[in-house]
Order: sequence, then structure tokens, then C-alpha cells
Amino acid sequence: MKKTICAWFVVFSALSAAADLKKYQDGVTRYEAREFDKAVKLLVEFIAENPYEPEVKKSWFYIANALAEQNKCNEAVARANIALERYPAHEDRHELRVITAECLYKLNAHARAEKILSDTRKHTDIETLHYRIDLYRGFIAYDARSFAAAVKFYRNALRLASKFGSENRDVYRAYRDLGTILADDALQTESAVEYLSRAIQLATKYKPSEAGGLRLVLRKISLRRIDKLNGLDDNSIADIRVDGDDVYIATWGAGLVRYTRSADKLEKIRLPSPQLRGLYADFDELYVTSFDGVYRYSKKTGKTESLSDEAGALKLGQKTIKDDRYVYFSTLNRGLIQYDTIKHKVVTLGKDSWVGSNQVYALDADLEYIVVGTLDQGAVIYHKKTGEVQRITTGEGGLKSENVKAVLLDGRYVYIGAHNDGVYVYDMQKKKLTMLKAELPFPSAFARRDHEIFIGTSGQGLRVLDRNTNQIDRLTAVEGLSSNEIQILRVEGDFLWIGYLENGIDVVYRPVREK
Repeated sequence: MKKTICAWFVVFSALSAAADLKKYQDGVTRYEAREFDKAVKLLVEFIAENPYEPEVKKSWFYIANALAEQNKCNEAVARANIALERYPAHEDRHELRVITAECLYKLNAHARAEKILSDTRKHTDIETLHYRIDLYRGFIAYDARSFAAAVKFYRNALRLASKFGSENRDVYRAYRDLGTILADDALQTESAVEYLSRAIQLATKYKPSEAGGLRLVLRKISLRRIDKLNGLDDNSIADIRVDGDDVYIATWGAGLVRYTRSADKLEKIRLPSPQLRGLYADFDELYVTSFDGVYRYSKKTGKTESLSDEAGALKLGQKTIKDDRYVYFSTLNRGLIQYDTIKHKVVTLGKDSWVGSNQVYALDADLEYIVVGTLDQGAVIYHKKTGEVQRITTGEGGLKSENVKAVLLDGRYVYIGAHNDGVYVYDMQKKKLTMLKAELPFPSAFARRDHEIFIGTSGQGLRVLDRNTNQIDRLTAVEGLSSNEIQILRVEGDFLWIGYLENGIDVVYRPVREK
């Protein structure tokens, strides 16, 4: 009989223990299913009914976290404090402190929240908590307008968020705040655009009402202006050369200007002529073509040398490029001028040379070829090693106009911009000319970046050709450019510098498109 009673007692005790834990287990299940109200109710009942069970300690953590998830911050702080007081060595003590700080921030107790977060950061190596700590310290710094600190905290938090694959409203806010802060720094445009672009993506999910405003900010910083309002003397831009922190700007009537980006400062450089047309920035020197002459300017000494040949000073200069040891200048009366930077020797290549014209306007060069665009003889391609000459002129299968205002070498292909005609692509291997299927009269400038060809026009704005897909994107005054009258294009990484006739300069942030 005694054995039967003992056996019954053991079974009853086991069933009783299982029954005691049922509310705890159900509460945890509800918590994991994010049914926080039901989870809190079950866990509170479990604690009241079983105050001495070991699971009570974990129950306090679940309750505090569930309340915080529902933004019941006062209750969450109270529950977290009870847990920390009763169990100073609680296995979740660091997270309970983070929960407390997050709730205090939402209750506008920023100083208390910051103190808890900074102290907890020193005592835990758990990266998921580092992410939450840095995120909320970023919020606190941003609200206090301590933007440098906010940037540091946000960047740390987002680095960890990307590692964990975290995405929520708080991550959205970090991207938004970072983009907004950096939008005011001209040297951080690339980062600002990256953060704002990501914020816009997340806004559609977490804050649709803010997406429109962010797009306006993005558009504003993606297009920066340099013109008379910034201190530029002439809005008609002849050429632009980016040289590290310095950007050299050649104007049609106000000479040469150096723009120092880090200082946001414009400085005029004195030259014999204010009527500039072309520009190249070398290591220690600038080479400049003007209506009145061709010059070599020393960056170190500030001295200017006028270049000439046997016939005298070189005038009516247009474009300037450098090709290995040679600098080339196009002129409208003497053809192509070649300057040897080592021997300091000038060679004139005009009508009686392979150039075949004295009216040379456009030019480009690479390791194998030199190509020129003339106003009266079309385009001419010269192979440096073999001396082979290919002429692209009018006639059957040729150009409609021999007035060429832009040329660009791209491997085996040459892009040719014929005035009042359009853009042609010449295959040097097949010796075949094809007209680009796009309405692009008055092409004025080309630039290349990877698989993208930028085409500037006089009157039709900008087109971007993806030569892998033949897709053409349009960018004009309607899309935000300052003018459709493009004079010069220069590519600098993800930035496109656009110089206009009478409208200064736009600096457009345009990242490389995926191939």
C-alpha cells in the first residue's frame, strides 16, 4: 500500500510541475509569435502562481521586452528594473539595460538613456546589442544636433545592421538622418546620395509619407551648381578639368578659374587672353588654348609661356588633350598642333599633313590612334605606328555633313558628332559607319565611362548611351539640368561635370549603371 501511495505521489508531482510550466511555455510561444499582449498576460500569471520556479527569472525579461515592443515604455522600464534588482547577474542583464535605455529615449529622458547605453557598451561584446546601442546613441546625438557624433554612431549601427540583415523603422531613420546630415557637405555628396537612396527604398515600406520629401532632397544634392551666383565671372564654359581637390574652369570671356573644392573657393588665374577654348591639367602645368594664343602655365611659379611655331603665335585654338609625351591643340587656322613636352618642340599638322585640314575643332587620342574632327573635311583617324589614315567624309555610306564638332575613341569604335546632323559610330576594323538611331542634332561633346557614352548637345541636353544594350537615357532641363546648351562634359567617378553655354556648371551625381 505504501509503495502505491509513493508511486501515485511521484506521478502527481510530475504532472503538477508540468501544469505549473504550461503558462510559461504558452507565454514564450505567444512571445515568439509576437502576440505580446497574450504573452504578457500568461507570463504575469505564471509568476504570480509560481514565484519560486527558475523560469520566473526569464519571464521578467520576456515581459519587459514584450512591453517595449508595444511601446508601453513606462511599464517596460518598471519591469526591467524589477528584473535587474532581483537578479543582478541575470543572463539578459545587458539587453534589459538596452531595453530600459531605448524606452527612456522614447520617454524623452535622453541624458539617462545615453548614460545607460554608453556604460552598457563598455561591458558587453554582443554585436547585436552594439547595433542597438549605437543606433539609439545616434538618435540621441542627432536630436541634440551633435551631427558628427550622430554620423559616427549611425555608420557603426548600419555596418552591423547589414551584417545581420536587419531592416526596420529604426534602420530607415538612420539612413534618412545620415543622408540629411551629409547633404549639406559638398565633399560628402556621394555618401549622402547613397544613404538617401536607401532611405527612399525603405520609406516606401516604413514611412511612405516621407518618401516624396526625401526624393526632393536627393534631387537637390545630386545636382550642384557653379555659376555667377557662386562667384564665377562668366557662365559660358569652354572646358573643365578635374585635378584632385582643384577643378580648373576655362571660360569663354573671363579667363581661367581654379575652384578648390575643400575650401569651396573660386580663384582667377591670370593669362594673356580671357577668351579660352580648351584646357588640360598635367602634373605641374596647365595647357590652355584660347582665341588669342596657346599657353603653358606653371602651377608652381604661376608663369605663363606662349607657344609658337616658325609661322608665329598659335591662335584660334579650340580643344586640348594630352597623349603620352605630347599635348595636342586644335586650331581653326593652323590645323592640329603637336607639342613635345620633353623636347619642348612644336609641330604643325595642317592641310598638307595627314590631317588634311587647317580647320580642326575636335580631337581625341589613345595608345594607338589620334582622331580629329574638322569643320570642312569630316573626321580623320591616324594610326600612330603604321601611319594608316582613315577618312570619314560625305558620300555614299558616309557623313551627311563634314562639320564635325565632337569625336571620341572607344576601342575599335569612333563616335563622331556631326553638326546639324547627328551622332555616328565608325567601326575601324570593318571600316563601317553607322548613324546612331536617336534624334540628336547639334552634338557638341562626348565623354565615356565603362560601357556608358555621354552625349552632350547644343539644344537637346544630354543623352546617355549604354553601348551594351543600346538603351539611351535622356537628361534635359525638364529632368533638372540648368540648360540644354551643353558645351563640355567631364566624368569623374560617379560624378558628371557639365559645362554650359551661358549657364555655368552642373555637377551631377550619376553612379555607374550595372552592366
